[in-house]
Amino acid sequence: MEAPYADAAVQPGFTHAFVQSFFVILATEIGDKTFFIAAIMAMRHSRLTVWTGAVGALVVMTVLSTLLGHMAPLLLPKAYTHYAAVLLFLFFGVRMLREAKDAGEGASDELEEVELELAKKDDVESADALMADEEGGGGSSGGGGGGGGG
Repeated sequence: MEAPYADAAVQPGFTHAFVQSFFVILATEIGDKTFFIAAIMAMRHSRLTVWTGAVGALVVMTVLSTLLGHMAPLLLPKAYTHYAAVLLFLFFGVRMLREAKDAGEGASDELEEVELELAKKDDVESADALMADEEGGGGSSGGGGGGGGG
């Protein structure tokens, strides 16, 4: 059995591939844990910084997955890569269904989990900043940093 687009003249064009990948990724990313993390972080930090970090991470993941999708058929027979992809989709699909079944309230549980993780990180950063202030400030407790001026 030949691949559906074995002939280069029959392959769908750039626009078709772009639109298809855009909407598939958009549909799968909305409501994902990373979606909530970015939303919460944008509430606490600079939106431009959070957006840049999120887009940068998505670019890296997209490049890695594209390279894997390009290299795997070159290194392995196409039949093996086809069946490996089927098994991976099946594995992750079943795993997601199990997680959905075990989830209580779905998105709100995931949102609480993300908020707890960010709160832990903020606590650690606050403790580190406090320790740095105590070490750098020499333990002085007053002063207000004025300098008098005249």
